[in-house]
Amino acid sequence: MVFSILGIAAISSVLAIISNNSIDRIPRNQSIIKPEPYCRSCATAFTWKDQIPILSYLMHKGKCPYCGAKIPTRNFFIEIGEFAWVSIFVLKFGWSYEAIIVLLFGISLIAIIAIEYENRVMSDLILLIMLMLSVIFLLAYRQSEFPNALLGMVIGAGVMAVYNFMKIAGKTVVRFDYSEIKLGAVLGLFFGGFGIILCIFLAWFIGAILGSVKIKFFKKDHRDAIPEFPTILAIAGIITVLFNTELTQFYIALMR
Repeated sequence: MVFSILGIAAISSVLAIISNNSIDRIPRNQSIIKPEPYCRSCATAFTWKDQIPILSYLMHKGKCPYCGAKIPTRNFFIEIGEFAWVSIFVLKFGWSYEAIIVLLFGISLIAIIAIEYENRVMSDLILLIMLMLSVIFLLAYRQSEFPNALLGMVIGAGVMAVYNFMKIAGKTVVRFDYSEIKLGAVLGLFFGGFGIILCIFLAWFIGAILGSVKIKFFKKDHRDAIPEFPTILAIAGIITVLFNTELTQFYIALMR
């Protein structure tokens, strides 16, 4: 038990540092490896003591220890979120090479959500990482499900293509966003045909709830109330990663 707690703390800490670094730099087309993390206000490199997830943020009250500039609150929430994600995932699935691939896929979705929320862009680099994880997952552990994975890829890409057609028809955009189609394809490849359908329906359900709350309590216009669908789809993807089996069983029970 002690080793599991230490393992969760170590892995979530490393992943949180990498994720925050990636979220900061990928939209700016900067390397996520070099230079080491630094303050964007005074350019001072952070030491290891300044990068302890959650603790460093609280100790320095969300400010740079060298110049006092505010550190994005998102860093703190990413650190909490990834610690929670790793903890829940390990408790549910345990430690294995297969589980680690799925764990990293979920971490990639968290980064997709943060980048999309902050910058309204989809990271092709993270999508490529997710594609590689999906292919490794299939070749190593799901070879018999290859046709189903291809079907899921077609369904996911098709849904996002239709979503883009609807945006163009509604004159909210003037051109296709192929990154969104790539996200649907990668999720479909990972989840398979039935899994991506569950993920899409879950995304629509979450989007409907969030939109209704915004309209009811925040007096938003109908056009502004519905969140960006790629973000909601990524959130649904995280839920599907954790509860794919339970969601499938629930759906089958409803159909009986």
